[in-house]
Amino acid sequence: MSEHELFNISQVCESLIEEFPELTVSKIRYLESQGLVEPTRTQSGYRKFSAIDLAKLEWILRQQRDYFVPLKVIKERLERTGIEVKSDNENQKSDSKVSGNKPPVVSGISLDIEGLSTASGLETEKIQELIELGVVKGRRVGSKEIFEGEALLTIKSAKRLFELGMETRHLRMYLVAAQREAGVIEQLFSAKTKSGDVESRSEAKRELDEVVILGREIHKCLLKLSLDGLETW
Repeated sequence: MSEHELFNISQVCESLIEEFPELTVSKIRYLESQGLVEPTRTQSGYRKFSAIDLAKLEWILRQQRDYFVPLKVIKERLERTGIEVKSDNENQKSDSKVSGNKPPVVSGISLDIEGLSTASGLETEKIQELIELGVVKGRRVGSKEIFEGEALLTIKSAKRLFELGMETRHLRMYLVAAQREAGVIEQLFSAKTKSGDVESRSEAKRELDEVVILGREIHKCLLKLSLDGLETW
């Protein structure tokens, strides 16, 4: 299976429906309308998706499902980090379900610690400090620890904070605050997100999106209020 092969919107939906049962062709079109994916068009106007487009879609859908990230934030992160495409040998088999060929399995960023250092510009020693602190987490794959897009975003932000005078130990306050906030939100939404009713789960995810956005705004306002004595705002 060539990573340069193109797929129509129905093939894309079929290839992702197992992991994302609620995905529809309309949802893919909506994501396109928001500028999150940009498939090419044939002379007749039909959409054609590349492996990169599939990677973006899978990454976007996981961000929504697993982390309840708003589309606006997802778009910003996608533009800042990009993604890699990975092929699965299983997709080379002739018994693939989509028109005799199934699009390659794709995922978001997957980097080892050296790759993180190259992509972020932060030395591996500092990245290791962030890992030990618990601010950055990866997953073990064979003998290596692999990190995804969220880790790269965290490291890029940490790098700038270091440049502004912070030290690794100072970042613990963000970790503690996030864990406390997550604990409260989890208590409030746990039952809803685990509901067997699809509509209830979807509504819970929308509400969680809103909670995250509102919480971010309140945090920003309270921080400014607390720093009012510095007279820098």
